[in-house]
Amino acid sequence: MREMTENCEGRQIDLIASGYNKIVLPYAWLSLISGIADFPIKIEEPEPIPPQYQNELAMSGTIEVINEVKRYHKDY
Repeated sequence: MREMTENCEGRQIDLIASGYNKIVLPYAWLSLISGIADFPIKIEEPEPIPPQYQNELAMSGTIEVINEVKRYHKDY
């Protein structure tokens, strides 16, 4: 979360897309808030992380989308 905020020059829009999984959602919000506040906290995963999100490609893909949105809105 902190890395994405830095990529956005301190600005951010926060979305949690857990599919409203009642097991994951409280951990997702805790992770989001602690990341924004730069408050280090150890959060154990309540369920296994799906393989497609276990690598750096997920982060690099997210940063790519952020940069595309920034380019699109640069005049505004």
